[in-house]
Amino acid sequence: MFRFIAKKFGTRAKIGQQYFASFLLVLLVLVSLTASAVAQKKQIRKGYLLVQQVATYNASKYGAISTPEEAEKIFAAIAGKLDGVEFNTLYYADQDIAAHRAIAKVAQKHGVDLWASTFKLLERNGAFGSISPEYQAYVMNANGEIIPAMLNNRPLFDILNPDAVTWFIGVYKQKYLIPCKGLFNGLFFNEDVIPYLAKWNNDTRYDYWNNATYSPAVLKLWRQYCIDNKIQIQGRIVDKFPVHKPDLVANGSGKTAYYPGYNVPEKIFPGQRFIDLPRASGVWKSWYDFIGKVFVDNWIGRMAQAANEVNQDNPNWYGVAYFGLHHWSLPYEEIQASNFTVPAKNRWGAWGRQRGLDLAKLSQLPEVDIIICETYPPIAGNLELFIREYKRIAVSGNKVFGLMLHRDDSWVPPMTEEELRWVVMQRYLPQLIARYPLKNMLPREKNYSASIEQYFNSQLAQYRARLK
Repeated sequence: MFRFIAKKFGTRAKIGQQYFASFLLVLLVLVSLTASAVAQKKQIRKGYLLVQQVATYNASKYGAISTPEEAEKIFAAIAGKLDGVEFNTLYYADQDIAAHRAIAKVAQKHGVDLWASTFKLLERNGAFGSISPEYQAYVMNANGEIIPAMLNNRPLFDILNPDAVTWFIGVYKQKYLIPCKGLFNGLFFNEDVIPYLAKWNNDTRYDYWNNATYSPAVLKLWRQYCIDNKIQIQGRIVDKFPVHKPDLVANGSGKTAYYPGYNVPEKIFPGQRFIDLPRASGVWKSWYDFIGKVFVDNWIGRMAQAANEVNQDNPNWYGVAYFGLHHWSLPYEEIQASNFTVPAKNRWGAWGRQRGLDLAKLSQLPEVDIIICETYPPIAGNLELFIREYKRIAVSGNKVFGLMLHRDDSWVPPMTEEELRWVVMQRYLPQLIARYPLKNMLPREKNYSASIEQYFNSQLAQYRARLK
């Protein structure tokens, strides 16, 4: 090839094989560097304010908006008061996406960043087509019987099944990410965890059998994981789902076996130190390692990768943020602080691994750029201790640390609580600040407080000045 090109250019050009090869190598390096520059993500400002949420739909109902005129009123009112909003559609049919895109353009006009949200995505994916039977998740009854998982009377999608997620991402890109390319600034994972199909309390463990982790695809993955990691009991490689009582095995259709070491406390009590709580051991520790790895890699990692790839040439793309509620995303097994106790206020647990969310593993995921700790008031619920551990784990993976202290669903916070929030904020210095709900920032809403807004804005300005 080089001889042909040298001949083509002739001796006058004095381009020999060696010189031309060097030229090509330099050219390839320059192209590679240019591509890297194009794919470089935009960095969020220090003190970035991200507020939840703006919902869209094909009609103006269910709390969503559907027209550019409605969008104009909202985005004109909040422009300059925040940096970005969580942005989601209530459904993914063509007419919903059309409204979503039109409203997004209004937000862009007002300089408001949009973070595409996964909020209730598994409940709203009917527009993507019927779920094939082999892509349905499974749960276990308390008596050990494995059954198909249903959500809102529909088959629940199995986010741990690699083939299922491959299909889902393909449709998600074509119906949503690609049509909206250039309109979003990031992808926002809103409290994504392995679906849990039972009621829960703050101080009560999440029972393993209610997790959607028992499909044939997951059993195949688990068996391979046990082979690869030499997970054995009594000299034999584990090849069945674990259950914690021998009498449950009879109902497992040959797919379950009893293994000792479950140990996760059924109830926790105020004043208990998290580092003293019993932990899963043996096969059970491996099981929680396994579901945490599969969930992070197969769902969070692959969805994040898809969004990043679609937006690799988007100059306003910040990347991917994971937003998790402190008590079901921080694992008590990863807490190091000896003074961190179960709070009397709200009796929060730290059940991350029981929900399939291994925060340490998530923090190492290269496709995720920002990890946000969501909290629920008041500060007195030992929130500061949750925040400290959460931040330690998040920054260990070089993630941007974000924090939500401002969650006021349907109430106006006391000024004393608002003041305390900013004390904590100044102590832990999150680069991103999250807030909920957006409507509380609008004067026409019943829970709007002029004094709180004035104080919030003044503290935010001071905070940003400190971070510069």
